[in-house]
Amino acid sequence: MKLQYDAIVIGSGVGGSCAAALLAHSGKRVLLAEKRTYLGGRFSTVERDGFLCATGGLAIQTGGCVEQVCEAVGIPSGVHPSKKVATWLAGKIYDHKNGGMTQIIRDVATSDDEAERVLSAIKRARAWCPPNNDVSFQEWLSQYTSNEKIHGVFQATISSLLTVNSHELPAGEYFKVMEHNAPITFGFIDGGSIRLWEKMANLVKQAGGDVITGASAMGFTVENFKVTGINLRHQQANHKVSAPIVVSNIGPAATAQLIPDEYLDKSFRRQLKKITPTAIMWLHFSSEEPLMEYSALAVGCSRRVNMIDAPSFEAEGVAPPGQHLYTVGGAPLNSLAPNDIKADFEAFLADLRDIYPEFDKRTRVLTKTCYRGAWPGFRTISGSRPGHRTPIRNLYNVGDGAGPPGFEGSMGAAKSAMLVAEDIKQFS
Repeated sequence: MKLQYDAIVIGSGVGGSCAAALLAHSGKRVLLAEKRTYLGGRFSTVERDGFLCATGGLAIQTGGCVEQVCEAVGIPSGVHPSKKVATWLAGKIYDHKNGGMTQIIRDVATSDDEAERVLSAIKRARAWCPPNNDVSFQEWLSQYTSNEKIHGVFQATISSLLTVNSHELPAGEYFKVMEHNAPITFGFIDGGSIRLWEKMANLVKQAGGDVITGASAMGFTVENFKVTGINLRHQQANHKVSAPIVVSNIGPAATAQLIPDEYLDKSFRRQLKKITPTAIMWLHFSSEEPLMEYSALAVGCSRRVNMIDAPSFEAEGVAPPGQHLYTVGGAPLNSLAPNDIKADFEAFLADLRDIYPEFDKRTRVLTKTCYRGAWPGFRTISGSRPGHRTPIRNLYNVGDGAGPPGFEGSMGAAKSAMLVAEDIKQFS
């Protein structure tokens, strides 16, 4: 680590890695500093008994913002699109090759009139006048149907994609996502997603920059509302590192704690108070025989589970030979303030036993985690992000807590990095 760079990026999650790669590709010497021992943050992979398990996010949108960054910097994403996708609803599987959500709604509707009422409402909202955020998506949909299976389809999509339940999501936010991203398809990476962040880190090094792990940000140095560098704690020593640009991927709230108080105006403070982290439940299990033929299964009409992915069906190197790896996601009953994680996981496992009647006999649970609080599902619920700029000139936020409206999770993290790179090109 040197003491002066063209730019410093703290945090190597999706937003930080993408920002570092974009800046390095533009010719800047970048320091990418990560607190943990591995790259990727809440969208990485760690080894458990020979399996590469996701630390949070798993699948990458094909053709989306992450792959657009890869194309811009000239590296292959390595994403293998999930080819076999289906939805599980109340014990029945609906294969997406026969049609996606539209066809499923037609299949589970009690009448043609009900299906047309729901589909017409969605079409109107997308094409003409979407609902505002004064009602939840569940409230909005209830105007057109009380069909549990139709609600289950949307609950599966919303809770897996946006890490909140449909009754917690402001209705307008759903249609913003659809406006910018539909149709959304995902894929998996050979060797786990960490391989992509390692490629971006190598790009930083090739451009004359450095990548360090085990480094904690202690505070920003600021003069006349302009960032001048950062104080880092690394290898049991404090280091004052200078740079005219600093990009933070540790979340807007944590970033603000490192800014001297006199530079935080009332408007920015009030924005920060709106931040509400979400929670997701995450479980990995393995099996010797494949339990399903799909690499991605949306799950509706369940207690907690909303998706089951089998990355080893599509990507190499994530499971030992002859073994299969599954990643299961779910939403706590209250994803904004979970209060009984034990009960949530009991319901979660009951779902898996419903979907796979011999689950306990045929599988081995590898990890079981609820991401919340300081290590959340998303940094904040959709519609409450403060954006990528801070009150300090050339101090930026990136990550899922800084993406523009309509871009969520890894999509929003990569998009925020793209916006920061554009800002720097324009203003620096």
